[in-house]
Amino acid sequence: MTIFTKKSILLLVGGMFLLGAGVAQAAVPQPKSEGKYFHGKGTKTAEDYEDTAGQSSYDYANKGFEVGPVHLRPSADYQFRWDDNVFLEESGQEKNDLINTLRGKLNAELPLNGGQHLLTAGGSIYREIFHRFDNQNHTDYSVNAGLKLNFVPFTLDIDDLHEQTESRANTEFTDRIQRDENAFHSLLEVPFSQFFLENEITNFWVDYGEITDQSFNHNLFTVYQRIGHDWTPAMQVLAELSYINIDYTEVGDRNGDGYQYMGGIRGNFTELIAYQAWLGVQHRIYDQEIRPDYNNLVFRGALQYDPTELSTWILKGDVSPEESTFDNQSYYTRSRAELTWNRQIHDRIYWNSHGMVSYNDYSRITVRRATSEEETRRDWVWEGGTGLEYRLPNDVVSVTLDYRYSGRESNLDGLDYGGNEISAGVRAAF
Repeated sequence: MTIFTKKSILLLVGGMFLLGAGVAQAAVPQPKSEGKYFHGKGTKTAEDYEDTAGQSSYDYANKGFEVGPVHLRPSADYQFRWDDNVFLEESGQEKNDLINTLRGKLNAELPLNGGQHLLTAGGSIYREIFHRFDNQNHTDYSVNAGLKLNFVPFTLDIDDLHEQTESRANTEFTDRIQRDENAFHSLLEVPFSQFFLENEITNFWVDYGEITDQSFNHNLFTVYQRIGHDWTPAMQVLAELSYINIDYTEVGDRNGDGYQYMGGIRGNFTELIAYQAWLGVQHRIYDQEIRPDYNNLVFRGALQYDPTELSTWILKGDVSPEESTFDNQSYYTRSRAELTWNRQIHDRIYWNSHGMVSYNDYSRITVRRATSEEETRRDWVWEGGTGLEYRLPNDVVSVTLDYRYSGRESNLDGLDYGGNEISAGVRAAF
């Protein structure tokens, strides 16, 4: 097995573990800061420009089933999970349950012009069945589509994901809330002789099913315009200007606009470490003058360390304002760090671990008459987990065993929780 194949399998297994074990979050798209986006396309003088510009980049090996020119990649997953705090309640009020989960996915890939370009589409269905609390049973659906164009003058990546879900939306909406979400992302890269341009667009909208929650229906549109220079063969320096539009469809007093100015570097130290770091300011101005605005620092970054071909560490962090659903707040400032470690510990055994901690500082004081509290809400949120996956000799079926812990500690009464989950399952991926 080549280094490339082992590394690809390791990262794929890690990603599947995080998908299955992590807290379900809203699909708000973020600027790319990992994978190939550590480096970007760069200028026409970049070391690999001649080898990649307008060339085939599609890996025809291990792509499931072929139906004419289309490559189909089906997968199925079953997990049996024990959750000791199904409703994320405070200590002493927890309720546990046994949960069966089923997931089926089908992705289709159509390479164009010999693999120079790629058209993708797919869908999934996810079902949770609770043993005690069957009113929590739900089925989620998602569909996705994408297009990758690799021309000599430019590259363009477009993807869109639509979900109908009842998973927990975020650390504020800890109840299972029915909603529709759509996340669009595009990245255009244009190289020149001495510099390069990047244009990245994200568009996220969410519609809640319950009438009581529809005041939170909104659309978040962001455009990132960057200019960069290959400072050295191993490092790029960039400047970024972003525009943000916040549009609440049911209420008008939460709309606003934002401008963000950032400088960044990305590249690699030797072949073992790739990095990206951005620092700047954001001015997030709401239309209603009584709402607090955000005029402060923002940060995002990521570092990937590959000490061997069998092990990968990824550290990510960000500081940014996030739209809030609590107490009619405008936003909270999230300061977050995440660490994942994926390691192949045997020929067919993979060990995956991850951890996340976030500090959320809200935009204004909350008044609670029932408890006479008048404080600005501040939360610590965390989650961590570890798991093993054994891949059977057919390289299709694998057996998994995972553990996850998540919790929140707030300075306001009634908002703390902690929970443990243990799951075992079987997965088939073609």
